[in-house]
Amino acid sequence: MVTLGLGAAANPDLIPAALFVRGIWWWTIGKLWAETGALPRAFGIATAALAIVCFALVIGYAIGGLPMTPPDLPLRIVLGVWLIALGAVVWRDARTTMTH
Repeated sequence: MVTLGLGAAANPDLIPAALFVRGIWWWTIGKLWAETGALPRAFGIATAALAIVCFALVIGYAIGGLPMTPPDLPLRIVLGVWLIALGAVVWRDARTTMTH
């Protein structure tokens, strides 16, 4: 995924593939978290929803010709916010586990 993302930064033709791979990653971990309770179910569902957005962008590109200019800043902001939220969830769970 990292290699494909780096390639997409240099070659816009790889952006749909990078979005598709990111969608698969977010769907897999979101579904696992929502079903297993390893993390809060709402966070797993939100992660899976991000996957749906990625898939919708790829479908929009394939069917409707949605332009795929390098979406670096918006995708980096979304990933950054998601990572901060993940950190907060893990930190909260660690604090809860330590007190019991």
